[in-house]
Amino acid sequence: MTTTIHTIEDLIRILDDNPEWMDALRARLLTRELIELPERFNQFVAEMNSFVAEVQKFVEATNRRFDALENRVASIQDDVGILKGAHARSAALRETPFIASEMGFRWVKDLTAFDLWDLIDDADTSGIPTNELRSFRRADLIIEATDQDGNPCYIAVEISFTANGRDTSRALRNAEFLTRFTGKQAFSAVVGLRRDDRIQGLVESGEVFWYQLDPEVLEAE
Repeated sequence: MTTTIHTIEDLIRILDDNPEWMDALRARLLTRELIELPERFNQFVAEMNSFVAEVQKFVEATNRRFDALENRVASIQDDVGILKGAHARSAALRETPFIASEMGFRWVKDLTAFDLWDLIDDADTSGIPTNELRSFRRADLIIEATDQDGNPCYIAVEISFTANGRDTSRALRNAEFLTRFTGKQAFSAVVGLRRDDRIQGLVESGEVFWYQLDPEVLEAE
Protein backbone atom coordinates (compact mmCIF):
# COMPACT_ATOMS: atom_id res chain seq x y z
CA MET A 1 0.00 0.00 0.00
CA THR A 2 1.39 3.36 -1.05
CA THR A 3 1.12 6.15 1.41
CA THR A 4 0.88 9.64 -0.01
CA ILE A 5 1.75 12.64 2.10
CA HIS A 6 0.47 16.01 0.95
CA THR A 7 0.13 17.92 4.18
CA ILE A 8 1.57 17.98 7.68
CA GLU A 9 -1.68 16.50 8.93
CA ASP A 10 -1.07 13.49 6.67
CA LEU A 11 2.39 13.06 8.22
CA ILE A 12 1.05 13.32 11.77
CA ARG A 13 -1.70 10.82 11.03
CA ILE A 14 0.78 8.34 9.52
CA LEU A 15 3.13 8.69 12.48
CA ASP A 16 0.20 8.15 14.87
CA ASP A 17 -0.72 4.99 12.96
CA ASN A 18 2.88 3.74 12.89
CA PRO A 19 4.60 4.31 16.24
CA GLU A 20 7.77 2.60 15.00
CA TRP A 21 8.07 5.29 12.35
CA MET A 22 7.84 7.90 15.11
CA ASP A 23 10.72 6.22 16.96
CA ALA A 24 12.82 6.05 13.79
CA LEU A 25 12.12 9.70 13.03
CA ARG A 26 12.92 10.76 16.58
CA ALA A 27 16.22 8.87 16.40
CA ARG A 28 17.12 10.76 13.26
CA LEU A 29 16.10 14.18 14.53
CA LEU A 30 17.20 14.03 18.16
CA THR A 31 20.48 13.20 19.88
CA ARG A 32 20.58 10.31 22.33
CA GLU A 33 20.84 12.78 25.24
CA LEU A 34 17.61 14.46 24.21
CA ILE A 35 15.89 11.15 23.67
CA GLU A 36 16.91 9.96 27.14
CA LEU A 37 16.13 13.33 28.77
CA PRO A 38 12.57 12.48 30.00
CA GLU A 39 13.80 9.28 31.63
CA ARG A 40 16.77 11.06 33.16
CA PHE A 41 14.54 13.87 34.38
CA ASN A 42 12.21 11.37 36.03
CA GLN A 43 15.23 9.76 37.67
CA PHE A 44 16.46 13.19 38.81
CA VAL A 45 13.06 14.00 40.31
CA ALA A 46 13.05 10.68 42.19
CA GLU A 47 16.55 11.31 43.52
CA MET A 48 15.64 14.85 44.57
CA ASN A 49 12.53 13.61 46.36
CA SER A 50 14.69 11.10 48.21
CA PHE A 51 17.23 13.82 49.05
CA VAL A 52 14.53 16.19 50.30
CA ALA A 53 13.09 13.41 52.47
CA GLU A 54 16.54 12.77 54.00
CA VAL A 55 17.07 16.50 54.61
CA GLN A 56 13.65 16.72 56.26
CA LYS A 57 14.53 13.81 58.55
CA PHE A 58 17.82 15.51 59.41
CA VAL A 59 16.07 18.82 60.14
CA GLU A 60 13.46 17.12 62.34
CA ALA A 61 16.16 15.22 64.23
CA THR A 62 18.20 18.41 64.65
CA ASN A 63 15.14 20.31 65.90
CA ARG A 64 14.49 17.58 68.44
CA ARG A 65 18.08 17.86 69.64
CA PHE A 66 17.79 21.64 69.89
CA ASP A 67 14.49 21.34 71.77
CA ALA A 68 16.12 18.93 74.20
CA LEU A 69 19.10 21.24 74.56
CA GLU A 70 16.85 24.26 75.18
CA ASN A 71 14.95 22.32 77.82
CA ARG A 72 18.21 21.29 79.44
CA VAL A 73 19.54 24.85 79.39
CA ALA A 74 16.26 26.14 80.86
CA SER A 75 16.47 23.50 83.59
CA ILE A 76 20.07 24.47 84.37
CA GLN A 77 19.09 28.14 84.48
CA ASP A 78 16.29 27.32 86.92
CA ASP A 79 18.68 25.33 89.08
CA VAL A 80 21.25 28.13 89.01
CA GLY A 81 18.53 30.63 89.92
CA ILE A 82 17.57 28.53 92.93
CA LEU A 83 21.20 28.21 94.01
CA LYS A 84 21.83 31.94 93.60
CA GLY A 85 18.71 32.74 95.62
CA ALA A 86 19.72 30.34 98.37
CA HIS A 87 23.22 31.77 98.40
CA ALA A 88 21.87 35.32 98.68
CA ARG A 89 19.54 34.28 101.50
CA SER A 90 22.37 32.63 103.40
CA ALA A 91 24.47 35.78 103.07
CA ALA A 92 21.57 38.06 104.06
CA LEU A 93 20.90 36.07 107.23
CA ARG A 94 24.40 36.95 108.40
CA GLU A 95 23.63 40.62 107.77
CA THR A 96 20.37 40.98 109.72
CA PRO A 97 21.72 43.33 112.45
CA PHE A 98 23.15 45.58 109.72
CA ILE A 99 19.84 45.59 107.81
CA ALA A 100 18.00 46.76 110.93
CA SER A 101 20.70 49.31 111.73
CA GLU A 102 20.67 50.88 108.28
CA MET A 103 16.89 51.23 108.58
CA GLY A 104 17.37 53.13 111.87
CA PHE A 105 16.41 50.27 114.20
CA ARG A 106 18.14 48.07 116.74
CA TRP A 107 18.10 44.37 115.93
CA VAL A 108 16.61 42.12 118.61
CA LYS A 109 16.28 38.74 116.93
CA ASP A 110 15.24 36.92 113.78
CA LEU A 111 11.89 35.21 114.12
CA THR A 112 11.92 31.46 113.56
CA ALA A 113 9.24 29.48 111.76
CA PHE A 114 7.92 28.45 115.18
CA ASP A 115 7.72 32.10 116.22
CA LEU A 116 5.61 32.85 113.14
CA TRP A 117 3.32 29.91 113.84
CA ASP A 118 2.75 31.16 117.40
CA LEU A 119 2.21 34.69 116.13
CA ILE A 120 -0.48 33.55 113.69
CA ASP A 121 -2.14 31.18 116.14
CA ASP A 122 -2.73 34.05 118.55
CA ALA A 123 -4.00 36.45 115.87
CA ASP A 124 -7.25 37.10 114.04
CA THR A 125 -6.64 35.72 110.54
CA SER A 126 -10.25 35.83 109.37
CA GLY A 127 -10.60 36.84 105.73
CA ILE A 128 -7.00 36.05 104.85
CA PRO A 129 -6.68 33.36 102.16
CA THR A 130 -4.95 30.17 103.25
CA ASN A 131 -2.32 30.46 100.53
CA GLU A 132 -1.33 33.93 101.75
CA LEU A 133 -0.99 32.73 105.33
CA ARG A 134 1.15 29.85 104.09
CA SER A 135 3.28 32.31 102.13
CA PHE A 136 3.64 34.52 105.22
CA ARG A 137 4.83 31.58 107.31
CA ARG A 138 7.49 30.98 104.67
CA ALA A 139 8.69 34.58 104.66
CA ASP A 140 12.38 34.87 103.87
CA LEU A 141 13.08 36.81 107.03
CA ILE A 142 11.16 38.54 109.81
CA ILE A 143 13.24 40.70 112.13
CA GLU A 144 12.12 41.77 115.57
CA ALA A 145 13.65 45.17 116.40
CA THR A 146 13.19 48.33 118.43
CA ASP A 147 13.05 51.91 117.22
CA GLN A 148 15.14 54.77 118.62
CA ASP A 149 12.72 55.19 121.51
CA GLY A 150 12.89 51.51 122.41
CA ASN A 151 9.47 50.67 121.00
CA PRO A 152 9.23 47.16 119.55
CA CYS A 153 8.62 46.79 115.81
CA TYR A 154 9.11 44.30 113.00
CA ILE A 155 10.82 44.27 109.63
CA ALA A 156 9.50 42.02 106.86
CA VAL A 157 12.40 41.15 104.58
CA GLU A 158 12.39 39.40 101.20
CA ILE A 159 15.68 38.17 99.78
CA SER A 160 16.66 37.47 96.17
CA PHE A 161 19.81 37.53 94.12
CA THR A 162 18.01 40.19 92.05
CA ALA A 163 15.19 41.89 93.97
CA ASN A 164 12.09 42.39 91.87
CA GLY A 165 8.41 43.30 92.05
CA ARG A 166 7.43 39.94 93.51
CA ASP A 167 9.80 40.54 96.42
CA THR A 168 8.49 44.03 97.13
CA SER A 169 4.87 42.84 97.00
CA ARG A 170 5.57 40.04 99.46
CA ALA A 171 7.53 42.32 101.80
CA LEU A 172 4.75 44.93 101.83
CA ARG A 173 2.08 42.30 102.42
CA ASN A 174 4.04 40.62 105.21
CA ALA A 175 4.57 43.98 106.92
CA GLU A 176 0.80 44.60 106.81
CA PHE A 177 0.14 41.15 108.29
CA LEU A 178 2.66 41.77 111.09
CA THR A 179 0.96 45.02 112.06
CA ARG A 180 -2.43 43.32 111.95
CA PHE A 181 -1.30 40.30 113.98
CA THR A 182 0.76 42.18 116.60
CA GLY A 183 -0.61 45.71 116.68
CA LYS A 184 2.95 46.99 116.33
CA GLN A 185 4.61 48.92 113.54
CA ALA A 186 6.13 46.87 110.78
CA PHE A 187 8.33 47.86 107.87
CA SER A 188 9.27 46.21 104.60
CA ALA A 189 12.68 45.64 103.04
CA VAL A 190 14.17 43.77 100.10
CA VAL A 191 17.71 42.45 100.05
CA GLY A 192 19.84 41.31 97.15
CA LEU A 193 22.99 41.73 95.14
CA ARG A 194 21.13 43.89 92.63
CA ARG A 195 17.58 45.06 92.00
CA ASP A 196 15.14 45.33 89.15
CA ASP A 197 14.80 48.90 87.91
CA ARG A 198 11.02 48.55 88.10
CA ILE A 199 11.05 48.69 91.91
CA GLN A 200 12.96 51.98 91.92
CA GLY A 201 9.80 54.00 92.63
CA LEU A 202 8.93 52.00 95.74
CA VAL A 203 12.47 52.34 97.05
CA GLU A 204 12.65 56.10 96.42
CA SER A 205 9.24 56.66 98.04
CA GLY A 206 10.39 54.88 101.19
CA GLU A 207 7.66 52.24 101.01
CA VAL A 208 10.29 49.55 100.74
CA PHE A 209 13.85 49.71 102.07
CA TRP A 210 16.59 48.43 99.76
CA TYR A 211 19.62 46.72 101.28
CA GLN A 212 22.32 45.74 98.81
CA LEU A 213 24.54 42.80 99.60
CA ASP A 214 28.23 43.30 99.09
CA PRO A 215 29.53 40.88 96.40
CA GLU A 216 32.37 40.02 98.77
CA VAL A 217 29.83 38.68 101.26
CA LEU A 218 28.63 36.22 98.63
CA GLU A 219 32.15 35.21 97.65
CA ALA A 220 33.16 34.60 101.24
CA GLU A 221 30.91 31.55 101.53
